[in-house]
Amino acid sequence: MELLEKDYAHWLSNVPGIGNKTLIALTQSGMTCKEAYTASAKELSAILSQKQRTSLEKSRLEWNFEQEKKKLEEKQVRFVSILDPEYPDKLRHIPDQPFGLYVKGELPDPKVPSVAIIGARMCSDYGRYMARQFGRGLALSGVQVISGMARGIDGLAQHAALSAGGKSFAILGGGVDICYPEENRDVFEALPENGGLISEFPPGVQPISRFFPMRNRIISALSDILLVVEARQKSGTSITVDTALEQGREVLAVPGRVTDRLSDGCNYLISQGAGVAISVEDVLERLWQVSGGGYSPANKSSEGEKKACNGITGMKTANESENDSPEIIEDCETADSPHHEPTMEDDILGIVDIIPVSTSFILEELYKKGRDTTVPTLMTTLMDMTCKGQIAQNGAYYRRIS
Repeated sequence: MELLEKDYAHWLSNVPGIGNKTLIALTQSGMTCKEAYTASAKELSAILSQKQRTSLEKSRLEWNFEQEKKKLEEKQVRFVSILDPEYPDKLRHIPDQPFGLYVKGELPDPKVPSVAIIGARMCSDYGRYMARQFGRGLALSGVQVISGMARGIDGLAQHAALSAGGKSFAILGGGVDICYPEENRDVFEALPENGGLISEFPPGVQPISRFFPMRNRIISALSDILLVVEARQKSGTSITVDTALEQGREVLAVPGRVTDRLSDGCNYLISQGAGVAISVEDVLERLWQVSGGGYSPANKSSEGEKKACNGITGMKTANESENDSPEIIEDCETADSPHHEPTMEDDILGIVDIIPVSTSFILEELYKKGRDTTVPTLMTTLMDMTCKGQIAQNGAYYRRIS
């Protein structure tokens, strides 16, 4: 078996006790990874400690190049080191850049704009709705959606992007062959064909809590804009925001009600100068500004939008309840569609929103619309609409399903 420099880089990245900074310092010293494999202890002493040299020498004896290469091939994973031309330029100059990445699928296209969408794991209905709106809308505009495939906002945004026919990339806190959380299994399985799974941790490494803050710097670095959909003021999201600002990335936040603790983080960011993202257009406008006017949204007749207009909602994750499925485009009719008188259901759909409203409020609004109905008739209609999946009931309140 002929060994290449990338094979030696893969070995070097797996030497216990040698981290990213030391690995990069070693390669920047002028020594190749192959030379590091054959170098004497004296040659390595200028960069490595005694303990690191001992670990490296032990690794030389234990590492099986052919076996390790075969492991990656069987899992359809490749290793991309900082020495590889394929390594993302956006990562090369950030603090503590990863020496190498394990990739299943693709890496983000540097010529295509990317937006990282992050937020709370335990999100509200409002957060779920906005995550899907931004994920889907950005994908239809030709933007790559990057996130951590975490429970809640991350997974919902990526699910929506994939369902719209777009590309998404997940930066994982464990090996790219391990799905976590399990409820995002369908997203995990779809990403290699419609984007990629990326990690600095080797296949087989189980995700643990301290790995997640580490991967956040890669999420922000690979994006042009970081979009925070919903987050508490003190949460893991703030770590990603801090790294994004440190890397010079633009940060946008979706505002929420001031009485909602899940929106405290976003409202605080806005008060500190973050951009406000009320719609997909706000993000696209900022992308245009960030790119110096060099970016324009993709053609709206893209394959992704055609799929959406055909009612294809794609996958369904455990993040979504039966009454909370991904949005289906409802306005794909032509201008020649026959006009019809609005029914009571139409009027109700025009009244309810993603924020639950009471039955009395609905009754009052119907009266304002000139529709005189009784409470029993209204309750029967609301029950029918709930069974159809048009609205969801929360006690005595009802909300629209996106």
